[in-house]
Amino acid sequence: MSSFDLAILDLGRLDSLSYNDTVVHRLDPRAKLLATITFVVAVVSFPKYALTSLIPFFYFPILMVYLANLPLGFLLKKLLVVSPFALFIGIFNPFLDREVFIHLGPIGISGGWISFGSVMLRFVLTVGAALILIATTSFPGICNALERLKVPRLFVVQLMLLYRFVFV
Repeated sequence: MSSFDLAILDLGRLDSLSYNDTVVHRLDPRAKLLATITFVVAVVSFPKYALTSLIPFFYFPILMVYLANLPLGFLLKKLLVVSPFALFIGIFNPFLDREVFIHLGPIGISGGWISFGSVMLRFVLTVGAALILIATTSFPGICNALERLKVPRLFVVQLMLLYRFVFV
């Protein structure tokens, strides 16, 4: 089996998780979608050097994983698979921003390393929230929620077609 086939099977597992029966799964898809969008906007709205300010945001995904009874290892593995993209984006920050931001004893830490850490935390929080949304709401449910939230029908239909053809 190719790696592409394995990735598709993992998408199928993520989709099958959305049909579980927990408190989170029974919530209205619009509420979950709006909560996730609000969460993502809140996380990305912090300044680039905000590192410790992002830590309290971990309560939301941890609570959702616990209440939805989702397999944490599976979600972390999915995050790990796509992490090179965020790593590639943030890895240049330490080379571009060399000004010492804080001192930990005799060691000076540059603003580039702080912003790199911030990029990685934002990645984990936002992509993790999206994975949790997909694992707790079926894709047709998400599309239905988008339609009921007055997202243009053309966009929703394109998403549904993409979803259907991924498994063909």
